[in-house]
Amino acid sequence: MRKTVAPPAAPALSPARIWQRLRPRLLRETYALPVDFFRVLSGVLLLVYFVSLFVQVRDFSSRDGLIDHALLQKIFWYTRIGLFQAELAPPDGVFYFLYAFGALGCLAIVAGWRVKLCAALLFIIAVSAQRWNFIVMYVDDSIMHLVLFWLLLLPVGRTLVLSEWRRDGSAAWERWKTTVVPGTTVYCLLLNLSLLYVVAGLWKLESPLWLNGFALYAALRLPIAYWPDYWGPQHLPVLAVFTHAALIVEPLTPVLLWLRRNHPLKWIGLLLMVGFHLGIIATLRIPYANIACIAAAVLWFRDEIMQWLLTPKEARARLGMRPAFDRAGRIALIFIALMCVAQTRRLTILWLSYQPAFAVLWFGGIAQDYQLFNWIHTKNWRGEHSVFVTAPGANPTPIDPGEFFPSSLRAVLLQSYLHDVRWIKIPEENRPELKRAILARFANHFCRDHPRDGAISVTSRVHQILPEDPLLLRGQTRFLVEFECRGDRAIVCQTMLDSQRSGRCRVWGPSASAGR
Repeated sequence: MRKTVAPPAAPALSPARIWQRLRPRLLRETYALPVDFFRVLSGVLLLVYFVSLFVQVRDFSSRDGLIDHALLQKIFWYTRIGLFQAELAPPDGVFYFLYAFGALGCLAIVAGWRVKLCAALLFIIAVSAQRWNFIVMYVDDSIMHLVLFWLLLLPVGRTLVLSEWRRDGSAAWERWKTTVVPGTTVYCLLLNLSLLYVVAGLWKLESPLWLNGFALYAALRLPIAYWPDYWGPQHLPVLAVFTHAALIVEPLTPVLLWLRRNHPLKWIGLLLMVGFHLGIIATLRIPYANIACIAAAVLWFRDEIMQWLLTPKEARARLGMRPAFDRAGRIALIFIALMCVAQTRRLTILWLSYQPAFAVLWFGGIAQDYQLFNWIHTKNWRGEHSVFVTAPGANPTPIDPGEFFPSSLRAVLLQSYLHDVRWIKIPEENRPELKRAILARFANHFCRDHPRDGAISVTSRVHQILPEDPLLLRGQTRFLVEFECRGDRAIVCQTMLDSQRSGRCRVWGPSASAGR
């Protein structure tokens, strides 16, 4: 009698074993109400975001704003994949209409009216706006269009529909409480958030300022902070504790949030997550991404929420399991696989680097990079600006630097390119042209909103925020630009890239260069 030999068991952490355990969970149904709670919260947040885009049209989206869109699309050809083309730059009214339409679409998402269609249209507008203003995009833009992407995949709009509530009243609520939907995309969204926390946390370990406890102090002295002048060396000991705590909290948070329902450590994870994001919201001007992460708590705690809402009899009805992945679930799984490869950076998976994955995501409208503040040791700049106006035959008179440099976060990001702090990689041969364009646009902005007679000279004292100079005493003074206003347009006399004044500008009195 022949003895049958059983095949060797798969290793405990083999891909096949991991997928075998993960697949049933991904196919498990989930209650629809928490998913639609997330939809409503996201819709409100997106509404505020589109209103902010509407308000900033004149400064950024406008063809006469602070960004030279033609130059931008010449340098970055791939930003042309969108609604807006520099050769046919739309008038400001088009941007106002699209962003207002986006705000109305957000209200429709909140109300549960044609959610998928609205999310698709808003996704196209948001992605196009981000690419149109590519060099001043930041994490809030990336997370907002990521939220719209997930609204396209999540099973939303089955509950919390305004028209159903108006028609059926409390009966609609009773029906909604027991409505179930496929859970695959919900789990994939949570995997996406977990990737964000883990990758962002681990990348910080490469920064010496995070390891020595100085990173948070440097971040709070950046011009993107609300009160950069408040913080001083006396705060360093406390901020060092929070800096090292962030290195633990950020990658640990998703581990705690994946624990079973009502696990005590899961509630600690919630407190850590909310405290982490509220701290950022209170100190740095990047609210949208952090509020979106807090809003996702309704998905992390969907079982706990339904435990509170359902009666014991209703709660006994167990969630079922779908026989196979639906189309949205398959797309979500492919997206997560691409995102994992795109965030590897220095690794090679299946003989492919991260760049092809990034390219595929970009063509699909997704621009994600979870390196958040790990760059603090190289991009920690702080500028103190001086602006002087010299009228004919008069001495230079200082004016408010805010008249030349707007205080918005995007304007701050644009300024940084003048000091070789580049958030987007700029080819070396294009850097002088970009600097000239930025300076000319800021000058035109000044002449449009604050016209003055005389020569206007702008200088900046730039500091690098480092442990050896916490008081910012070692700054370097740089001349930026000198120009005149001719009506609402600027005539540039000299820039930081020129060795002498242009002959196009008149020489004013004996003190023409005293403001430098």
